[in-house]
Amino acid sequence: MSDSLIIAGQNNDPEIFYTLEGEGVYVGYPSVFMRLSMCNLTCKGFASVDSPNGCDSYCSWSVKNKLTFDQLAELYEKSGFKDLLMGGAIWKITGGEPLLQQRALIDWFRFTKQRWGKSFTPHIDFETNGTIIPLDEIADIVPGTTYTVSPKLSSNGDSENIRFKVDALNWHVMNNSAFKFVIQNEDDVREVFDKYINNPEVVPEDIKNWFHRNRVWFMVCAGSQKELLENSVNVAELAKKYVVKFSSRLHLQLWNKAVRA
Repeated sequence: MSDSLIIAGQNNDPEIFYTLEGEGVYVGYPSVFMRLSMCNLTCKGFASVDSPNGCDSYCSWSVKNKLTFDQLAELYEKSGFKDLLMGGAIWKITGGEPLLQQRALIDWFRFTKQRWGKSFTPHIDFETNGTIIPLDEIADIVPGTTYTVSPKLSSNGDSENIRFKVDALNWHVMNNSAFKFVIQNEDDVREVFDKYINNPEVVPEDIKNWFHRNRVWFMVCAGSQKELLENSVNVAELAKKYVVKFSSRLHLQLWNKAVRA
């Protein structure tokens, strides 16, 4: 049984913060983010002038902060994050790839129920790259947990054998997860349709049209407010052309920050 989590952070300052969700299905929702350390992908292909490491949450795998459950709980209590979650803020579990620590997270969720009572039932949304199948215990402990999947296309720079996991992707499709794809050009869009939407191993034929209309977002590739403005129109036009929802990046738009906005 685990009693700690490894949290990302800069200068030993854990990446746990309150903001508005900036991307995808819950954009604009008040959210408490907890960014876990470690990832199984690099996203080196997303590198740009304003995001030289590619990954927009580089601190998730460059810096690690091991915190015990007691230390985490005290942080949530003293910061007011626990009360915000009880008041309706979404609890965003992100990374890195948070499901690398899903067994420890299951123990953490159990711990919060014991410490804060059964009335502590926040809406939890995981941000995941879609390479790992969530364990059933997560839904057992925290019913209503949702997943926002950001699958990585070939443009991300990682090899297909580590970023494209059919079983995990199909699990998310069948469990109503939201999918947001980072789009740089029309080649990316073609890959979304060829490898995902029109691939029956990922999306069964009988729900393909529903999935396309309801669970897919195109998101701008950008590492700064400047890059967001430069690239948004092109991605928005592609979203219109292919009848797919468009996602900006609210944290860049408002605060010009890729993390901890």
